[in-house]
Amino acid sequence: METTGRTETLPPALGLDDLAAAAPIPATESMPADVAELLEPHSGVYVLSDDKPSLDAGSAHVRAAADVWHVDAVHGELRTTIPGLEQTELPLETAESVRAEDAGTDSHRPGWLEQQFLPRLAPFQLSPRETGSPGSRLFFEPRAAAEAERLAYPWCCVGRVVTSSSLGTWTGSGVLVGPNLLLTAGHVAPFGGSNWSMEFIPALRQGDPNPRPFGSAFVSQYRGYNRPSDVFGYDYAICRLYRPLGQALGWMGVQSWGDEDEYERRSYTSSGYPATFGGRPAVQFAIGIRDLDNDSPGKELETVEYTTGGWSGGPLWFFAGQSPMVVGVLSGAETDGFDPRRDVYAGYTAMIDLVRFGRDNWRP
Repeated sequence: METTGRTETLPPALGLDDLAAAAPIPATESMPADVAELLEPHSGVYVLSDDKPSLDAGSAHVRAAADVWHVDAVHGELRTTIPGLEQTELPLETAESVRAEDAGTDSHRPGWLEQQFLPRLAPFQLSPRETGSPGSRLFFEPRAAAEAERLAYPWCCVGRVVTSSSLGTWTGSGVLVGPNLLLTAGHVAPFGGSNWSMEFIPALRQGDPNPRPFGSAFVSQYRGYNRPSDVFGYDYAICRLYRPLGQALGWMGVQSWGDEDEYERRSYTSSGYPATFGGRPAVQFAIGIRDLDNDSPGKELETVEYTTGGWSGGPLWFFAGQSPMVVGVLSGAETDGFDPRRDVYAGYTAMIDLVRFGRDNWRP
């Protein structure tokens, strides 16, 4: 197994030409059977009950729908999701408490996964009606080298997040940043909602014969920041997964810098699951940060606008040598004064602190 990425000095960032020229890193071992079990798809239903549920159930035809049956759980409540247990909304720190320093965590690629720096890409054009922008836009969808194969590392670490609670149901994006840790936007989490669940589906590809090649995992608890109906620089949450998918798929590292020039001198990749893609991944390359705004305890990392709804929580990231490193997650888009409308990613040391908390306190 290989864990890389957090040294005192990061390796040089790879540009688009570097990614195109970089040869894949082959897998060196087979995935152990107990690890492969983590990726098996869910089946059946879940029962919420204080005691071991009885398997006895009553059934009856649904009136006016002869081919549909209604099944009653005799003991316990039938569910199609695993409910979450704990929400923690963090209080805002003062500006003086935010550390202007370089900080980060490691990435990790298991030895049984091949690493690809640039996957096979398929163009995907959306109309103005679909994007809400004045003109049509061209996006790219990462694909495996062959349709029967799965996405390689680190592309398999990004997935769709489906959130459900008393507040409603919505979707976003997220990325694995630890063995059982998911990083997403704070507004993707159901802060204040009851009877909630969050499901992370890595490398989801709706419409494929095997749309969930790596299964999925539900969130047991999360902590982060919440400022409803707003774009902000600390819009992130760290989530603990019931299934430690990162043990099988690896994870990306996270990075922040005290010097803003460090953000602006690199180009980045953005990955996510826009709703207009119908449950398939999208990616944009060679993205530059146009402006940074302080938003204690985070920073707003502003880029050209190109994302659409559902991309929220998707990572803005780059390759530091061989190591994929996340610098922010998508919060949304905004217009400041006379500036053009821009996408805003939330980043900085408060994001690193969340990931470190998960690494230290939520070990699988």
